Amino acid sequence: MDEINWSICVPMLKNRIIRNQLVLALGLPFGILCVVLLAVKAYEGLVMGGGTLVLGFLLVMLIFRGTYDVQFMLDDKGVTYETQSRQKERVRSMARAATVMGVLAGNPTTAAAGMMAGARTKERLLWKQIKKVKYLDRENTIMLCAGFGKTIAVFCTEENYSKVCAFIRQKLVI
Repeated sequence: MDEINWSICVPMLKNRIIRNQLVLALGLPFGILCVVLLAVKAYEGLVMGGGTLVLGFLLVMLIFRGTYDVQFMLDDKGVTYETQSRQKERVRSMARAATVMGVLAGNPTTAAAGMMAGARTKERLLWKQIKKVKYLDRENTIMLCAGFGKTIAVFCTEENYSKVCAFIRQKLVI
């Protein structure tokens, strides 16, 4: 049975893929909020929203130390990625805190967001599910797509990128 395992710490701000995902997840909603607040001339709300974005960004950078720590396992059945144990515990602690604060504040949206936050620390994608592969050689990353919302970015080291590419090409017939 063939199997490849490795761990990697990906810098959040230096990696184009993670930066793009952060812009979509945070920048787009905050951008729309800023446009609406400017349109209704709610400048105080604009300052509060901007301050919240900056504080949230600083908190994430402080807690996660600016890296996304992940481990991968490729085997005969598929690809598994899992947040490394130290970072996984931080994610779960933040998720629990958000859930408790949401319950105490009587805010079901915050409580639900806290519950969902710790849910995707481990994912598995089977080879037969993968419909599209994109090799990003400059970033040493392979994007595996299995449909809407089912994409895994396989972050590789410089040393194992070609080996991982060959393994994936061998397992997939797309």
